[in-house]
Amino acid sequence: MKRILISWLGNQDLAAEEKGGLGPIGSILLESEWPFDELRLLANNWFEEIPRYEQWLSEQLKSQNRAIRITSRQAGIRSPIDYEGIYDVAHEELTDYSQRGGKLILNLTSGTPAMIATWMLLGKGVFNCELVQTSRENGLEKLTLPFDLSLEYLKQQDGKLQTLASGMPGLDTHFEHIATNSPTMAQAVKVAKRLAPRDVPVVIHGASGTGKEVIANAIHKASMRSEKPFIAVNCGAIPQSLLDSQLFGHKKGAFTGAEETRKGFFEEADSGTLFLDELGELPLDAQVKLLRALQQGEINRVGESKPRKVNVRVIAATHRDLLSMIDEGTFREDLFYRLAVGVIQLPSLKDRQEDIDTLIDDLMEQINEDASSQPAYQHKTVSSDARQVIKLQPWPGNVRELWTTLLRASIWSDGDDIDASTIQTALLQRSSKQAVDGHMAIDVSRGINIHKLLDDTKRQCIQAALKITAGQRSKAAKLLGIPNHQTLTNWMEKLGLEDND
Repeated sequence: MKRILISWLGNQDLAAEEKGGLGPIGSILLESEWPFDELRLLANNWFEEIPRYEQWLSEQLKSQNRAIRITSRQAGIRSPIDYEGIYDVAHEELTDYSQRGGKLILNLTSGTPAMIATWMLLGKGVFNCELVQTSRENGLEKLTLPFDLSLEYLKQQDGKLQTLASGMPGLDTHFEHIATNSPTMAQAVKVAKRLAPRDVPVVIHGASGTGKEVIANAIHKASMRSEKPFIAVNCGAIPQSLLDSQLFGHKKGAFTGAEETRKGFFEEADSGTLFLDELGELPLDAQVKLLRALQQGEINRVGESKPRKVNVRVIAATHRDLLSMIDEGTFREDLFYRLAVGVIQLPSLKDRQEDIDTLIDDLMEQINEDASSQPAYQHKTVSSDARQVIKLQPWPGNVRELWTTLLRASIWSDGDDIDASTIQTALLQRSSKQAVDGHMAIDVSRGINIHKLLDDTKRQCIQAALKITAGQRSKAAKLLGIPNHQTLTNWMEKLGLEDND
């Protein structure tokens, strides 16, 4: 397991080279029985000395074949006893690194007493870190606290949350409208309920149409911010040129067309919840400004230099794989870990078979209510055979697609009962080879010849591989995951491709 030492940079560390010693950090890295993989330095002063110290420390480590990765952060805390600032930096760093995995070790020797106290509270009370210290008398030693700090800390936190929740409506009432018969959806709602009273940012991940905004709204209504605004923003729908103005507001005359001063979404959501849908569509420059707003709790309107304080809980949603985007360089890692304190994964409708009957009833109730005032409308229900047809569909559009299909069927149905044939007519026909979630979606409800389908797929893949490799069978076999060119030749003969090169 990767071992990461996280430490404040102290005066003794910087003076180690001059005094001919190693200093606390150097001693920990070089005297530990198990080598470290990474050192994360947090500095509140001596910023200009950091590169020199890193270079010297690297040379000491290399001399003993212990070369490790060293990174640093300039914390810029107001004073040595700025507990709030120290806590914010420490909590952010530990949240970030704990998400990445590995064993976190905290140095209790370097830094001020306030920094060391914060390490102890967070390291043992929340993040389950290992604590170490070093001294001339005892050398390197692990610190074992004489009491279970983590349990005491968490008991106090839960007590505070219960006190806060006592003045709130029951959590369950805000989630009752969400169908949760399937284990996967029940787990997602359970996590959402757990996060609702805790004033932390949340990332909701799920395919389009899975109900990300529904969950976000329920979290808001079950939170202490429920009486304040819930502002929903589709990041992908805002033109890039207007992102700053839309998110942070603008001053009159700040740009062409700014005919009056306007609040942005952050100010509109002040004291409440800002729901950022399609977060993955934000360009990198907008991500930087979003990160600053989250870290500093303040924004700048376009055309103004003076920052404005805002108090906003952000719930973000996306259908995109943000971790893959981080690897590709299209999404900021620091922004991800700032937001992903609470993470909720919403399942696709095809993975919620147990919820479909309940969803049909809920959606039809909504459709009937919306249409009740329309001339000659009859109340509609869905027959059992129609429900069976619905359950056989892949529903790549998820709940949203199911809703539009039921709405369409309610319009086309002559009587008060929607039957199977009406549902079939209301379905939008898709190609049987349309890819859904990386797999081929195949409608088996009318019957298929699976052997022919497999042979056709093999032919298409072999022909494509031979085209890419200019007919070189050894290379084509490698592309296809086939052991060798002879096996590929045997396949081609069976499929009637023996004359193809």
